[in-house]
Amino acid sequence: MANLQNLKGLVSEFESNFRGSNLEPFQFVKPYELGCREFWPQVMTTHKGVYGIFHNDELLYIGKVTGKTRVLCHRMNDYFVIRDDFSYGGTKDSWTKDPTHFVAWGVPDSSFFEASALEEFLIDRLQKELPDNTRK
Repeated sequence: MANLQNLKGLVSEFESNFRGSNLEPFQFVKPYELGCREFWPQVMTTHKGVYGIFHNDELLYIGKVTGKTRVLCHRMNDYFVIRDDFSYGGTKDSWTKDPTHFVAWGVPDSSFFEASALEEFLIDRLQKELPDNTRK
């Protein structure tokens, strides 16, 4: 079972081994509890990037957003019903376990394409531990 510590370690490995030292670092979005009634963190509303969806400590899913007009919060709205007051209205899909929160890494605007590489790297490293990335 993959957890947040595993995921953070792999993102650090990717940044250390596959990115130039002169590049702007990824911006980490700390765990955002579904239904917390708090506004999205700024990175969620301004950046493309990679995210992990969790059930408590268990990582369920890794995904990315790289579309021209989409940012991280748009992807969360694709998966979950988030009301205007940021209360949680449930999931739009079935999950192996009920999602409780997510984390994200915003990528620099100038290298939005890094989200695709980071997502592929993470899925490759964790593929046997991601129940919702492998379901059909």
